[in-house]
Amino acid sequence: MDPGEEAGAGTAGLLIRRAGPTDAGAIARLTITGWKAAYRGILPRDFLDGISVHAREAVWRDRLERDEAGRLPAWLAERGGRALGFVSSGPPRDEDVPLPAAEVYAIYVRPEEWRRGVGQALLETALRHWRDRGVATLVLWVFEANARARAFYEAMGWQPDGARQELELAGESVIEVRYRVGPGP
Repeated sequence: MDPGEEAGAGTAGLLIRRAGPTDAGAIARLTITGWKAAYRGILPRDFLDGISVHAREAVWRDRLERDEAGRLPAWLAERGGRALGFVSSGPPRDEDVPLPAAEVYAIYVRPEEWRRGVGQALLETALRHWRDRGVATLVLWVFEANARARAFYEAMGWQPDGARQELELAGESVIEVRYRVGPGP
């Protein structure tokens, strides 16, 4: 889907557009809302309750302002001017991913919009963007315990590629698994 193009029938009125610095607040709120809904029981409650919208907004504003070359594209899904979700992407961070490749860094959708096509439209937008630039392989990391997200990615044709990593968040050890779409490792 091209920036500014409306999604299909299942997502009537949905507009996907490239995000810019003025969207940093909406993206920060979507991130925190997504984390609190998706990661309850995976990450410590105190950690989730303590996440700052202001701090996340500053990070996103800086990132979106610095991305003059468009190497780290992010897209925002809206309906009637209301932000419903976003996806961000860029070059892969892992050295073992063969180039040309890209990585989906984050995708979050308002919980009340889950299973309504918003996440699918966002992920397809990122895939199309990178495929139009000659990228065959895309990867992303997801918490191993996040069954809902893993089922979503698998329904979209992504598969675990065997890579795992352990993160320390708020004193807790959390395992992430890497998913891939495109040619295998």
